[in-house]
Amino acid sequence: MTQIDFEKKIYDVVIVGGGVAGITAGIYCKRAGKKVVVIERMAIGGQLNFIDKIENYTGFGVTDGASLVGGLYDHVESLGLEIVYDEVVDYQFDSDEKVVKCKNGNYQAGAVVLALGSNPKELEIPGEKEFKGMGVSYCVQCDGNFFKGKKTAVVGSNQSAIDGACFLAGLCEKVYLIARYDIENFNLDKIKSLNNVEMIDDTKPLEIRGKDCVEALIIAKDECEKEIEVDGVFVVAGNRPNTSALKGKIDLSEEGFIVCDENMQASVKGVFACGDVRKSKLKQIATAVGDGAIAGVMASTHSSNLKNK
Repeated sequence: MTQIDFEKKIYDVVIVGGGVAGITAGIYCKRAGKKVVVIERMAIGGQLNFIDKIENYTGFGVTDGASLVGGLYDHVESLGLEIVYDEVVDYQFDSDEKVVKCKNGNYQAGAVVLALGSNPKELEIPGEKEFKGMGVSYCVQCDGNFFKGKKTAVVGSNQSAIDGACFLAGLCEKVYLIARYDIENFNLDKIKSLNNVEMIDDTKPLEIRGKDCVEALIIAKDECEKEIEVDGVFVVAGNRPNTSALKGKIDLSEEGFIVCDENMQASVKGVFACGDVRKSKLKQIATAVGDGAIAGVMASTHSSNLKNK
């Protein structure tokens, strides 16, 4: 395929990703008087477009992803924030002026904000996709409150899964921790003290069953199949950040998340990251907004400093 050299479009700040973090960064850059563009591959809002009920976003009480996405569109329109729908194919970070190369154009700026998001790893078993939002969740902190007094299963072989099961134990009647591998090398002191949590390791999840919502999880242990009656299945198998095009260009964690300092700046000066793509302990709407605000302010400041050299 022939590589087309597009004329570079010049901005103060280029933001890649139109989720909550990216749009927030864009809002702060726009309000700082910067010429800024947000490049989004699919739709504004990112993962919000797939979230039903939301109860833990301060000031909104009970809301949903669609409502928050609608608010994002309104805010973007009111500020005149430029949105470009395109797909990034490469980055150039080797000079003061960074270049984001897309399928339909190239964008140059003194500062780049990476709000690329991440996607939860799936079990890839029957019933998982069918019951997303109807008993299957990938965020214990987001959706745990919907299962008060019910039976749930957490599927994962990491510390996050263990912590998630402990969190649910304070809400649910019964919690099963389904670990595919041995988890004895993790800190199990707290979970072993909880009488409503049952740990089942060396276990393979096979299928999620139900009618209108989740009713059971089928597992295999010691070559025998077993049905566990549950109202919800939380998949805590980790996340895959969308950073494949960044390998060798900035520092990434072992899992592929962008490593940043407290100013959201990555290992290359002038490159910032925010939201789920950043290495962090908690990934929520609230933390994405906070990250985006810091990244937007610091990217704007960096752009101004370049012009004043």
